[in-house]
Amino acid sequence: MCGIMGYLGERPAKDIIYTGLKRLEYRGYDSAGVAVLTKDVQTIKAVGDTSKLDLTKLPKSATIGIGHTRWATHGRPSAQNAHPHTYGDITLVHNGIIENYQDIKDSLKLSDLKSQTDSEVLAALINNNYQKGKISLIEALKRSLVEVSGTFGLVVMSPLESNQLLVARRGSPIVIGVGDIQNFVASDPSAIISHTDKVIYLEDDQIARVTRTSIEIFDLKLKHKNPNINRLSKSEAEATLGHYKTYLEKEIKEQPESLKNLMRGRVSQKGTVKLGGPNLDADDANNLEQILIIGCGTSYYAGLYAKYKLEEMLNMPVIVEHASEFRYRHGAYKSNSTLAIFISQSGETADVLASIQEAKRRHLKTMGIVNTIGSSVARAVEHGGIYLHAGQEVSVASTKAYSSMVSAILMFGAQLVYQRGGNSNITKEVAKELLMLPSEIKATFELHENIKKLTKQINHFEKWFYLGRNSLYPVALEGALKLTEVSYIHAQAFPTGEMKHGPISLVDNKHISILLLPEDETLYEKGISALEELIARGGTIFTISTRPKPKGSNYHLQVTYVGEYTEGLIYNICLQLLALEVATIRGVNIDRPRNLAKSVTVE
Repeated sequence: MCGIMGYLGERPAKDIIYTGLKRLEYRGYDSAGVAVLTKDVQTIKAVGDTSKLDLTKLPKSATIGIGHTRWATHGRPSAQNAHPHTYGDITLVHNGIIENYQDIKDSLKLSDLKSQTDSEVLAALINNNYQKGKISLIEALKRSLVEVSGTFGLVVMSPLESNQLLVARRGSPIVIGVGDIQNFVASDPSAIISHTDKVIYLEDDQIARVTRTSIEIFDLKLKHKNPNINRLSKSEAEATLGHYKTYLEKEIKEQPESLKNLMRGRVSQKGTVKLGGPNLDADDANNLEQILIIGCGTSYYAGLYAKYKLEEMLNMPVIVEHASEFRYRHGAYKSNSTLAIFISQSGETADVLASIQEAKRRHLKTMGIVNTIGSSVARAVEHGGIYLHAGQEVSVASTKAYSSMVSAILMFGAQLVYQRGGNSNITKEVAKELLMLPSEIKATFELHENIKKLTKQINHFEKWFYLGRNSLYPVALEGALKLTEVSYIHAQAFPTGEMKHGPISLVDNKHISILLLPEDETLYEKGISALEELIARGGTIFTISTRPKPKGSNYHLQVTYVGEYTEGLIYNICLQLLALEVATIRGVNIDRPRNLAKSVTVE
């Protein structure tokens, strides 16, 4: 959420910053800005994405600067509210939320602010301390951050100390790229991977002083810390559209390969699963009495699908919590026998990070499932985890990460069965189904043309229900979310059996129900009963099933049955393609839906 890019070196800063911001636009695109420093600060801003910025207004001679692409929190999208913000001798870009900005604003008696943002108030606070104390810029920043409540990832510069960028972090990611007579600052490694593969991840409550030739790390008392330099893999951060028109379609079609990457060296043809990431010994595994899965949005739905399968595999209760709610619930979890698994594609989701701290406070075991190596979640958990290796996901609506998250948890469950001395046939069956999955998903793509034709017939509906039983209920939830995200249609998902307990009152000729019918005989028959109930109310029904079109269904897709553990992922592919095609017909910005951002780094 929001993208930060900073540079200082010997090359034109505006070009490097602009290129970095282009790579970060999936994090926010309602406004953008760049500021460069020569003898003074020169800034350009625009409403909309980075293409609206006029770089010709900035001098090519400037070799230090900062930029930002915004997802609005305080203040509507406007040029005035766009970053960078300048107050006095301070110019900054900021991700996060300053919770006590109003108190700071009142105490400083600020009446000359140009924006509605908390970020400009932070700039004013730093400027006040800088001017009042006759102190260095880094000392002024330190004093200011002590007064601040909330989260921040920020970069500060001043014409009075023009040879440096100051960087700070609390709860919002910042990475420093290490170059040769040049250094970089960004909120995501993807912005700097084309310049350097050496990075330093700033930790919470740390300040960095970055010059062209040096990087110093401090805590909030300005005590020196030793930086830890990490290496990036270019495959993690590079992404191009190729022959696809949207990243959403590209990433849907990348799922066979992303799943192969996930399983490579971990799942064998012999029916074994071996994960090196989870740090659970035999005693830890045998002492587990319950598993807690925590995530947001698509990650939450991936965990919810996995819940059904893990409980079946392990005969153990699995609880799934929204990260935004977990911190505020009591939750009677046993500290020595509960494993909390945190799921986040970016590894930077603010609610997930806050939940990790709460889980630690409760002395729960913590494990992560993330896509981004070196991310905050990966560094915060204490019992390791699983990297997805799905590659960069650019489209805001997550697709390949979902299938990788589900598969990763299934792999973990299969290994845990083995560790606990359970039924070895379960581990073998999970391994077998997972190894078949890439080719089965590839075969499912053959339905894409049929889905396009069906979409043209149902696109006019404005009210959509997604219905599924058992593990297909989370698939319905995820399908409804995808349609809502990319097409702006109001879609809701329910367990199929809950329709008659209220939602069925909404069924009319403007309404369509997407009914997921499972392979299981008993559950299939229950689904057919719901189909009859919808028909009786004049509803339009689109069924997806491993069986032929049932009587009364208006539209139908028949998919291949791939096994009890992975069947939901095939249904999910169909729902992803359906959302893609509805959005395509409606002519919206598929990869950058309005009001959304890829990585939500504020609570």
